[in-house]
Amino acid sequence: NTTNLLHLLRMLYLLLSWLLVRGSDGARAIWALNAGGGSHRGVDGVMYKPDISDMPGVASDHGVTHVPLLARVHPQDRILYQTERYYHDSFGYDIPISKNGNYVLNLKFSEVYFRSPNQKVFDIKMNNQPVIVGLDIFNKVGFGTAHDEYVPFKIHESSLLIGDYKLAFDGNLHVEFVKTLYDNPKVNALVLYEGTLNDVPRLPAIQNEDEDIVQEDIIQEDPAKPDMHKERRAPEPAQQKKVSRPKKANPYDDQSAQYWPIIISIGVFLPTVILLCKSM
Repeated sequence: NTTNLLHLLRMLYLLLSWLLVRGSDGARAIWALNAGGGSHRGVDGVMYKPDISDMPGVASDHGVTHVPLLARVHPQDRILYQTERYYHDSFGYDIPISKNGNYVLNLKFSEVYFRSPNQKVFDIKMNNQPVIVGLDIFNKVGFGTAHDEYVPFKIHESSLLIGDYKLAFDGNLHVEFVKTLYDNPKVNALVLYEGTLNDVPRLPAIQNEDEDIVQEDIIQEDPAKPDMHKERRAPEPAQQKKVSRPKKANPYDDQSAQYWPIIISIGVFLPTVILLCKSM
């Protein structure tokens, strides 16, 4: 009858939502925030909570009006890269983690203001440990383009393990965006996944003018050292650096496998509905 059909549709909807949130290999978003913006449900089912109004810094929606067709991301999720929080000094977010396991911090960025490299450059720390030094979003992907950074780490017996670094951990992960000499630090969105890098959904690769594939940055074994600040030089406006890297095989390029659970679920869902309709 109609009641049973509605119940079945509801159960299948919940199953599809669960598959989308977990991903193909079991990724599970346990904390997500839309920096500088309101709550948002991502195309992958992840629920982003709104930013905190009394935090240091400026919540900006500059990208909403000035970069409406932001590249490299599903239209439904453009808002995650169009709103941001920035500050004239260092600032950060606290993320509670209550159990041991493998985790991946996904940081989302886009440059919606500067149109050349070496204009906005900043660092990122986790519990005061530098994990990304000298992040220049424009130099990575250009203007108005989504860019993600991934930092895998592990929590084990009151310790935070990042690459070869072992830090004391009290249940709170502090993610800090550190000001340097080049403008203000910023972030567009943050997601904490429970799982490994193989579990986490990725942005599609992009190609530059030379058709070289540009992959997202992953902090693997050795986080950047603080003394790398000394290697920075003043901007050289006469030449604009191209975003170019050698082509190399990457196991994340083929993302078709992550859709198989969804396709299978739909394949089961449609015949079931047809049979139920015929029996009514």
